[in-house]
Amino acid sequence: MTCWSAPDIVAYRDTGNNTGGISPACSELLDSLDLPLCSRIPQAAWVLTAHGEELALTRPDGVKLTIDFNAGKARHRAAESGKGIRTLARALGLNAYRRQFGELPAVIDATGGLGQDAWALASLGGRVTVIEQHPIVHALLANALHRAAGHGEAGDIARRIVLLHGLAEKLLPELDGHAIYLDPMYPERKRKKADSRKGMQFLHALLGPSGSCDDGQLLPAALQCAVSRVVVKRPRGAEPLPGAEQWRGQRTCLESPNTRYDVYHRR
Repeated sequence: MTCWSAPDIVAYRDTGNNTGGISPACSELLDSLDLPLCSRIPQAAWVLTAHGEELALTRPDGVKLTIDFNAGKARHRAAESGKGIRTLARALGLNAYRRQFGELPAVIDATGGLGQDAWALASLGGRVTVIEQHPIVHALLANALHRAAGHGEAGDIARRIVLLHGLAEKLLPELDGHAIYLDPMYPERKRKKADSRKGMQFLHALLGPSGSCDDGQLLPAALQCAVSRVVVKRPRGAEPLPGAEQWRGQRTCLESPNTRYDVYHRR
């Protein structure tokens, strides 16, 4: 197995062909990361670029990642009013909570990633707190939420999301919510490179393959919090998340074609 090491990332301010310059919010995010600043784009390097209002991370092969909640899959899932996350919504108990209390519950997404599930959940009308531990991924999310905030319906969704940076194990005990959602990276499996989505390729490069971080602490930390349930997203047929063997309470499962949601009921 190839030994993983985190990529070295440099920063670049792209002011060319942009009469408006770099937005103050974008510039502040870039400065907060304290990355080495380059005067020109270096060859064969990981580069976080600020251009106008947008932050983008570019790999040495030139492939770029930016998060945009106003376009693509995120916009489609919001427009479809959660149709793509019906199984997740059931696992989190959203409709049952709304029938009982007349509103959607607050959900804590403890493994933010690229924010797609959090955005889809917030598009249903509930509040979502997102925790992301990697500073670059957190900055990309913060930038995407800031840009979305100025766009009508997307702005309403963005304002229902609170983004936090840090380790979930340390932040979870300080948060209140109805449910905690965990979506750790899926276990590595042999597959063709073309089958791996671009966003997941970036996350694997930044965070390491699944298992290089201590997921064994994440589920027990979540299960100790004062929430109604903890929901863990897993590939269909995969083992439960490490730490599940310590649970003595009720656990149920909901499945979709390629995904299983393990639901740990606390009350």
